[in-house]
Amino acid sequence: MRNIFLIARREYLERVRTKSFLIMTILIPLMMAGFLLGPSLLMNPMSHGAKHLVIVASHPQTAETIRQELTKAQGEQNKQIADSKKNTLKRTAETPSELTVDVDTNTSADERAALSQKVRNKQLDGVIWATDEALAAEKIPFITRDTSSFIQNATIGLGVDRALHREALKAKGLSDQEIDSVLKRLDVDPQDPAGTGSGNPQITFVVSFIMVMILYMSVLLYGINVMRAILDEKTSRIMEVMLSVSRPNEMMAGKILGVGAVGLTQIAIWIGTAVVMMGGNLVASGEQLKGVITWQMLLAFAVYYLLGFALYSTVYAAIGAMVNSEQEAQQLQFLAVLPLAASLGIMFNVIQFPNSTIAVWASIFPFTSPLIMFSRIAVQIPSLWQIGLSLAVMIATIVGMVLLCGRIYRVGILMYGKKPTLPEIIKWLRYA
Repeated sequence: MRNIFLIARREYLERVRTKSFLIMTILIPLMMAGFLLGPSLLMNPMSHGAKHLVIVASHPQTAETIRQELTKAQGEQNKQIADSKKNTLKRTAETPSELTVDVDTNTSADERAALSQKVRNKQLDGVIWATDEALAAEKIPFITRDTSSFIQNATIGLGVDRALHREALKAKGLSDQEIDSVLKRLDVDPQDPAGTGSGNPQITFVVSFIMVMILYMSVLLYGINVMRAILDEKTSRIMEVMLSVSRPNEMMAGKILGVGAVGLTQIAIWIGTAVVMMGGNLVASGEQLKGVITWQMLLAFAVYYLLGFALYSTVYAAIGAMVNSEQEAQQLQFLAVLPLAASLGIMFNVIQFPNSTIAVWASIFPFTSPLIMFSRIAVQIPSLWQIGLSLAVMIATIVGMVLLCGRIYRVGILMYGKKPTLPEIIKWLRYA
């Protein structure tokens, strides 16, 4: 145990003093902030600057109804932006904006050409062509420079659709109060069978995605660090000196523990920085995260980080012992990266459908379990037998991989020259 501790201590101190540790400690939170703030900026395209629209309709009442719906939608959006500034998770540079909507009853082709020219000259942001012909064809043209802004166009389309429904209901004799009651949006509150709410689904998705990405990058990057540490010592012949005072298994265990401690240190720094940056908004943030970040999620993150790192670092240690150069290592490490990449590929499906067949089996398969089972726990805690089976299979796999890779490591660290072939590796496993 003393040798394991000494090797782990050496690996830890060497890595926390490097520039790469400092860079990654700063870079990864910045990347996560980009993932967090990017969608919120895109979700409110109409909030950036004042917008000027023109509604062209054959009847003034139709145009006025559309104008009222769009103005009401913009007012609700501005209210959401003002409320979001109180929320640390949604704090962005967004500011409430003004929406100016003019009404035009000239439906001639010349008028359309003139308005289109104003849009091209950036004198107008858009023209809604809601003439009788367009209504009869059930396809209303929206002339705008931002044809690819699908969120903005969908928002305007929804406002026009609600306005036309309002006109149709008014023609049936309904009062404004009755129409408001019919068109009033209802919120659906998803709850699990136990009757508890699942919190804000958008925040749940963002938090789950961020934590999964941290788990993915930590396991991958520090597993690669274990491989490179072994490869560097092997190529510099330091390995032969270290073998004179310690056994191969002690060296492998020490490197895994040392590099794993570096990963935990980095995660602790990220958490501490997040708490400090929240500052006075910690209580408000806690209210927003209520029902999203739970003790089960935090416990699952710690458990699956440790188990995932132990599993993949063992594999990477064996790869580092087998090869003689960085190029050879890159050719073999795709075997270790493949399950993690597959986990990311199905993660969005798992977050949306945590009890699907692919989610259940991927959360039990040991090489995809760290990311997939954690994603399921973050969104909706699965059956206890599935969690227990996942942990049991992972622990058994880790024990098996330690014994298997330990044999490869014991022989491979002293093998120099050519890249080993599969028959040679099988011999190492049989006679080591």
